Amino acid sequence: MGAEAALVTEESLDDDDVGVLLRWLGTQPPWANFPFVVLATPRGDLAQGSRVPEWSDRIGNAVLLERPLGAAALGSAVHAALRDRQRQYLVRDYLREREQAAAHLAEANASLETKIAERTDALRAAYFRLAEEVREREKTQILLMQAQRMEALGKLAGGIAHDFNNILQAVGGALSVIDRRADDAVSVRRLAGLALNVVERGAAITGRLLAFGRRSDLRTETLDADSLLGGLREILTLTLGADIEVNFKVERNLLFRADKAQLETVLVNLATNARDAMTEGGQLLFSAGSEVLSSQSQAQVHGVAPGRYVRFTVADNGKGMDTATLAHACDPFFTTKPQGAGTGLGLTMAVGFASQSGGTLSVESTPSKGTTVTLWLPAADFDGATAPAPSQNAENAESIPHPATKSARVLVVDDEDLVRETLAENLESEGICVVTAANATDALSLLAAGDEVDAIVTDLSMPGMDGIALIRAAQALRPGLPAVLLTGFAKEDTAAVSGAVPGAFSLLRKPASFADVLDAVQSLLAARGAVQTTGASSSGETRERAEDRDGSQGD
Repeated sequence: MGAEAALVTEESLDDDDVGVLLRWLGTQPPWANFPFVVLATPRGDLAQGSRVPEWSDRIGNAVLLERPLGAAALGSAVHAALRDRQRQYLVRDYLREREQAAAHLAEANASLETKIAERTDALRAAYFRLAEEVREREKTQILLMQAQRMEALGKLAGGIAHDFNNILQAVGGALSVIDRRADDAVSVRRLAGLALNVVERGAAITGRLLAFGRRSDLRTETLDADSLLGGLREILTLTLGADIEVNFKVERNLLFRADKAQLETVLVNLATNARDAMTEGGQLLFSAGSEVLSSQSQAQVHGVAPGRYVRFTVADNGKGMDTATLAHACDPFFTTKPQGAGTGLGLTMAVGFASQSGGTLSVESTPSKGTTVTLWLPAADFDGATAPAPSQNAENAESIPHPATKSARVLVVDDEDLVRETLAENLESEGICVVTAANATDALSLLAAGDEVDAIVTDLSMPGMDGIALIRAAQALRPGLPAVLLTGFAKEDTAAVSGAVPGAFSLLRKPASFADVLDAVQSLLAARGAVQTTGASSSGETRERAEDRDGSQGD
């Protein structure tokens, strides 16, 4: 009923009432302990054995007052009971606040967990969407790169096909006339010379392609810029014509590392391009200076490493190029020249040469003002100068006495019938006895059957057993058998040849002239003859002489 305390008399509570009261007290909340003030009948001195009612202890929060008592004592007891009840209410309120706070916290935690779960699900879904987008983007990039590669390959194949179809047309036409005029020695000789010149043009194109692919064989040496450009002065004057004024501005004592022959070719090609851009004459400036490239240098966009470089510049005041033309100037087979006036490989080859040499190249051009091509090559120190690399030309080879080859017997192995037969006929025209085989298996069968040969000339790439394996197997059957290895591949594909072939051999790059093949055979036979005669030279010495003479370390 909302009471805060109870004042009862002992005699008003019989056993039944006490039971009801105790049951009610058992229903109190945990914070409550209802206070009672009980007016008991007098019992005398408790110390003398008087007893309080038994149920008073079971009530719990009860104050027992014996009558008679004054109003002040009764009032004090009642007020004390009321204050106790008020304290219980404070505890109740505190517990309610705690319960509410706990409920609010639990609700907040549940809401937070729900939000975290929702956010996690959203992030997971976003991650999967992003991953799917990345996969789709990667697929698109792969398809784009493949399309770009196919486009570049199509341009490359089209350019190669155009140039080589012209070469085949010229060679085929010359051979057709030779076939019809076999008895006309003068015509045959003239047409044969024409065909050889066209073949040299084809070899030049493949050389440019290898330079473009950065797979050509560089014979680097320490060069002086002043001497190099000085040596080109006369060549450029004769090549460019009188209406082109050629000037040189070169710092002294500029040493650098490069392949002299290929660098000269690059510079002559750049000068020729400049001449073609100055149709009414003009000025061409060759300059060379030193430069230190740092990570912030403009040339860094081309990927060159920081360091000291020699900078070559070829600048003309010709018609120049617009932005669209300049963007494709270094693309293979891209040319603005008339049909048949250029292959479009000049700048491409220059870029490949610069990169393979450890340098870089840039082109700047402005319409009606001219073009400037800058080439950076690694600088060299004065104490780092080396002697020029030995020439690969037969006329510059080490002088080795060649014995008569009339009695020599050479085994020629190539899976291409035309190559094999032309090699055989050319060797036979020099009085050499030739045995041919279309593959390594047939060649080894001839040797195993006891066929005597003094040397072997073989292609590198053949079905089944390649040329290196053939040479090793042949030298196992015939120790010390000299070998000439022909290859159409680039340096990186044949760099392991020197360590793979145990005996004396020479390595020639296709298309090799017959003079080079003959000279290689004669050199190896001469070296072998010296070994057999004196017994002082080892096969390794013979091999070294052959490699030095033929440049086999490069291919």
